[in-house]
Amino acid sequence: MVDLFQYGPKDATVQSLTTLGVIAFLSSFLFFFLDLPSLLLESSDSFSSTWIPSFLVLLWRIICFGVCVGAIVYMFRMKSGQMFVIMHATKEEKLVHPLGIEKFVTFSSWTLILNTSYFFLAIMFSLSGFVDGTLPEWLLGSMVGVFAMAVGSAFLTSTIVRFVILPGELKKGRNHERQFWFHNQIMHNFCAIFLVGEILLCQPNLAPEFMLFGIYIGLFYALFAYPYAKYGGGYYVYSFIDPRLQYAPFLLSGLAVLVSTFYLGVWLMSVLLSKSGFIGAILFIAWVMLIVQFRSELSPEDEIITL
Repeated sequence: MVDLFQYGPKDATVQSLTTLGVIAFLSSFLFFFLDLPSLLLESSDSFSSTWIPSFLVLLWRIICFGVCVGAIVYMFRMKSGQMFVIMHATKEEKLVHPLGIEKFVTFSSWTLILNTSYFFLAIMFSLSGFVDGTLPEWLLGSMVGVFAMAVGSAFLTSTIVRFVILPGELKKGRNHERQFWFHNQIMHNFCAIFLVGEILLCQPNLAPEFMLFGIYIGLFYALFAYPYAKYGGGYYVYSFIDPRLQYAPFLLSGLAVLVSTFYLGVWLMSVLLSKSGFIGAILFIAWVMLIVQFRSELSPEDEIITL
């Protein structure tokens, strides 16, 4: 069986970065070829509800934004963190204790930032409707683009945590109570829940072309990880993100593809929601329930205490 996370006889960094560069060039070309700015602006008009009062939508967005900000503040105020990472120099796993801004190097923390950014922009959009104002086109487009990135990232994060990370911790008998602390609950569970709530309330008119934003956020993170590991923190949060791996070009591009794929899944569900509100809502709720987990399946007495 092929080990996807093995290091080959040669460093694959050049091939990995070249692959990401080609994907970035092609996706940038498609951004203008598909006239995404116009599609974003057209879609922005649908980010308001037609079936509940506008002030309730605004209240919902304020609550979601407040919870996300609370999670960010909580992460900064925590006196210690805990992550198992891959060291750039030794290529070995190590337990580190990040502090402050260092906690925001995980993809799930980027998901939290995207959610926070979206709800901030959505609040501005709601408020503009109350005062009969008009937001700049670039701001409206940004709101929709950030939403697309947030949706793809949130569903990918919840799925990976639920079906990969937590089972891995369970198999090792490793203490993973930290995975269910407040900020992790928001990143791993409530980001997806909040965005589904937004979709059910507003039923925005999404476009399949917005999958490009999933590719963008995947590329940004992959391109961020290498300089951070080599010149910054000295480690990779995830083993697959090391561009030196033999199959790194496929793994890194796979991250971008996965985010965009989850966005496409949400888009398909939104189309169904527009055709049948009841069935669409049930399936959205069922999907979210499938990928979230709020507590450990390992009893405290069976856990190995990791210091």
